[in-house]
Amino acid sequence: MFLPDQAAQPISATDAVASFHQYSSLRIFRGRTYGVRYDAEKGINQLCRFENHHAVSLLPEQFSVRSKVHSYGGGAWCRGRDQAFFVNDSDQQIWVTSLSGAIAPRKLTAYNRTRMADLQYDEAHQRLICVCETSSDRGNEPVNYLSAITEEGRLTVLAEGADFYSSPALSPDGAQLAWIEWNHPYQPWDRTRLMLADIEPNGRLVQIRQVSDIDAAWAQPKFSPYGILHAVVDRDGWWSIEQLTGAGFVPLQGETPAQTEFTTAPWQFGLSTYGWAPGGELIAIGQSRGYSRLFIHKAGQWQQLYIDQPAARLHSLVLEDNHCSCAAEFTNRMPAVLHLTIDSQTATAASATLTGGETPDYPVTAPESRIAASKAGDQIPYFLYRPAPLDSKPLPLIIYSHGGPTAMSAPSFRPAIQFWLQRGFMIADVNYRGSTGFGRDFRMQLAGSWGKADVEDVETVAGALVSEGVADSGALFIRGNSAGGYTVLSALANSDLFSAGASLYGVSDPRRLNDITHKFESRYLHWLIGDPELESSPYNERSPLHNVDKINAPVIFFQGEEDPVVLPEQTRSMAQSLRNRAIRVEEYYFAGEGHGFRKASNQVEVLERELCFYRRLINQER
Repeated sequence: MFLPDQAAQPISATDAVASFHQYSSLRIFRGRTYGVRYDAEKGINQLCRFENHHAVSLLPEQFSVRSKVHSYGGGAWCRGRDQAFFVNDSDQQIWVTSLSGAIAPRKLTAYNRTRMADLQYDEAHQRLICVCETSSDRGNEPVNYLSAITEEGRLTVLAEGADFYSSPALSPDGAQLAWIEWNHPYQPWDRTRLMLADIEPNGRLVQIRQVSDIDAAWAQPKFSPYGILHAVVDRDGWWSIEQLTGAGFVPLQGETPAQTEFTTAPWQFGLSTYGWAPGGELIAIGQSRGYSRLFIHKAGQWQQLYIDQPAARLHSLVLEDNHCSCAAEFTNRMPAVLHLTIDSQTATAASATLTGGETPDYPVTAPESRIAASKAGDQIPYFLYRPAPLDSKPLPLIIYSHGGPTAMSAPSFRPAIQFWLQRGFMIADVNYRGSTGFGRDFRMQLAGSWGKADVEDVETVAGALVSEGVADSGALFIRGNSAGGYTVLSALANSDLFSAGASLYGVSDPRRLNDITHKFESRYLHWLIGDPELESSPYNERSPLHNVDKINAPVIFFQGEEDPVVLPEQTRSMAQSLRNRAIRVEEYYFAGEGHGFRKASNQVEVLERELCFYRRLINQER
């Protein structure tokens, strides 16, 4: 058993957490870029103006910009004429403030049973359009609908009847509204409908019609400056951008970049991956094998746009008021907000950093992009992070299993990964079958196979690294959050390959999850595993709790006490069942935390306790 010497002054867990800021939901007003900055140290989402390498907060610290619609939120603010409308975390109501921050926030709505998200400002009618989710009186599922809210706070229902709504988009003249809707049992990355309606002068919707022409995953409807409706759809197996014509939706002219997806899975509201430059060219972010690239579509052709600051991941692209900004993540430094000056003639983009992008004051190891081949011939992509300098001896390995499971791991810099590397651990961040960003076929391979395909893939990667001689077979660990935690527990039940596992608010009883989880994912398990009502249903076979007698490795659990997705009772039951079998267990519960840990102190505790857990096991084997 080999554990290399740690770095002379490794980054502390506190620094790994507190130094990290994330940016989202960008908007531009009068040439200035605004958006949301997640401050891990304070555990809040700040509404900020980004300029001169600074983030200027517009709100007092008692406010946090966060929606809880679908539990995952997103789209929690928009700009009006010269004001900002935002959803406040603590009461889930819409508030309004000035974009200068000079006026104290004022509460706009008072619908205590209703949560709002995906805010858009309808300038033609001086109102907000948003997605609403209203709780039921009788314990039934909440009701979701599309609504309009006046600047005085009065709510009117615009569209209802579907199980879910998202992505309201207004035409430039304010005369049309497009949106996405879908019904159970589908998720928004499986099958949705694209709807279009005309808006009367009084604001009512008329001529509501479905304009999507195939059963597919439609997303991100947007109108061009010329009033032409566009959307992202995976008609041909990859999420690409199409436009509405008299003959229906058709792909944009020219050959679409191969094996590239122009959106990610819409787990949250407010995704924005394309828009139009002042000259009318379409600018879009494409995802390919975990990396983001910027593209321009002009004169009927696609070209890659080369940015002078190459980024691993780009998101929250906004093109407004003749300006362009986006959020960027790099392999070797902190996330940033960039202002882009696009030269369509040379297909280049000059960037100016508005905030973020700091270079850490410690050595950073960037990932290697790799592929592991399964026994069945499947190609499993993953990112490998190795401590520097490289050592010839096998190292302890931590397999990262991302959440979702319909999500994606990107090669973006994360201080927490450097925390592990500086302590001698190697990290393999796996995009198992079912991950997004690799085409619909790859995504759909998890249908009916959750707990099998993902487990096979993490085992494939771990086995390949052991065979290569770089990973220590006696120190193979696996960690994951949410759905990734389910993969952790399922892998431990499947074989004795892994030495231990860390489950962060992970699913341990999928049948119980199916019975009591929130509306957004209440039929998701039908797709991932099968109908639980059928006698042939494999729920027991795929349940870590039901197969607890097959787990022989130690497990450490971390769980939020207010998690609406994976209830704390799941973790308590799993931990106790393992303890009853004399399996080494540690479990930690955090008051006030939901599905994911927002408080810096809790994130620090997770890192420190997990490190001690692994080290004790390694020292025990020496």
